[in-house]
Amino acid sequence: MPTPRSTPDRSSTPDRSHAPSGPPLRTLPGSPPPEPMVVRVRQPDELIATIPLVLGFHPSRSLVLVATGGESGRRLGLTVRVDIPEPAHAAAVAASAAQGLLRDAPVGAAVIVVDEWQRGGGDGADPPGRALADLVSAELERAEVAVHSVMWAAGTTAGSRWACYDACCGGVLPDPSGTSLAAAAVLGGQVVYADRAALERAVAPADPERLRRREELLLEAIDAATGAIDPDAAFATSTFWDGSDPEHWDRVGDPSRLDLEGALWSEAAAAEGTATIDAAVAAAAAGRLELDDHAVVRLAMALAVPVVRDGAIRHSCGPQAAAAEQLWAALTRETPDPEAAEPATLLAVAALLRGDGALANVALDRAERAWPGHRPARLLRTVAETGIRPSALRSVLGPDSTAPNDPCGCTQTSHAVAGPRTRSTPCEHG
Repeated sequence: MPTPRSTPDRSSTPDRSHAPSGPPLRTLPGSPPPEPMVVRVRQPDELIATIPLVLGFHPSRSLVLVATGGESGRRLGLTVRVDIPEPAHAAAVAASAAQGLLRDAPVGAAVIVVDEWQRGGGDGADPPGRALADLVSAELERAEVAVHSVMWAAGTTAGSRWACYDACCGGVLPDPSGTSLAAAAVLGGQVVYADRAALERAVAPADPERLRRREELLLEAIDAATGAIDPDAAFATSTFWDGSDPEHWDRVGDPSRLDLEGALWSEAAAAEGTATIDAAVAAAAAGRLELDDHAVVRLAMALAVPVVRDGAIRHSCGPQAAAAEQLWAALTRETPDPEAAEPATLLAVAALLRGDGALANVALDRAERAWPGHRPARLLRTVAETGIRPSALRSVLGPDSTAPNDPCGCTQTSHAVAGPRTRSTPCEHG
């Protein structure tokens, strides 16, 4: 029986010079990014209580690994979460999770199993997950990473029971509402979902009837746009990536590959689309964002232009980052498939720039369900699986070009075409 595939949730705290650092912060709409806040975690129970703030949801039946490092060796780094596997797959999952954490080059690590345990209920004398914790600890120690904490917790909410597997300590988790960690979360507008399913619902498609109505309007708009442009001329200016090498760009000689991106690739379309996106982000920042049918169609058409979609990334790391993320999330819910893949991918970029790997994963899942074979989502998935830090991602997105309206250098310069749309049968595109 093959090992089940599971994409780990990898979340990294923002790069900070002090240790240990707290959860990634989200700026309030329209406000500049806050100054970094140092949040100190002094006790094992406090470390467990930080997990939902770093992941963005309360995990259940999960293996959680937390890297520590930095100059002091105590700075909280990458956090990796995977589902607890069946016993037959425990060794493979433990090895995969450990390899994921090692990408952060940690000095030390904490291993935490989150799972219910009914003492005396036939689950054994020890808390559950001991064997899995031992497997992943051994993997980390073979890589010369010091495992300083190996713990179990029934949950991550206040009052949940927890214990070290060696029985040296334990108790119940504190109420974090009065801690500096909670203050940092409130300042950043942090949202913690009840579980991962609730996080997935936050990006799930909206009312089916509304989406069907918008799909019809989109099809009309696409027909009007493509019908007004000479396909040969549009094709001649369209660049397609063959997917084999990030540095390899091909002009494809098959007119059947012509899609909406090619038809709309023009300076006028780019300027109009960019203005549409800029206005929507500004409206979100001012608390005036309204997404009726026509607004959704305009924004979906704008994001169909590759240079507009790529340029929209700059909004996710400037002073209006929270507003842009709000817009991408709303469009992910309110746009019909397959066009919903575009804002979903932008939402994943925004999440990764905040170190929020869990939201990035569910946004990419949404993009790939909306548009199988969506190349930008597939490329970003590869990046997300490395556990990349926000500062490193900014360098990847725009290491050599910081435009006047792009204060952090986040302009995407690799105009990767997404691949053919499909509205019915899922397909694979190489």
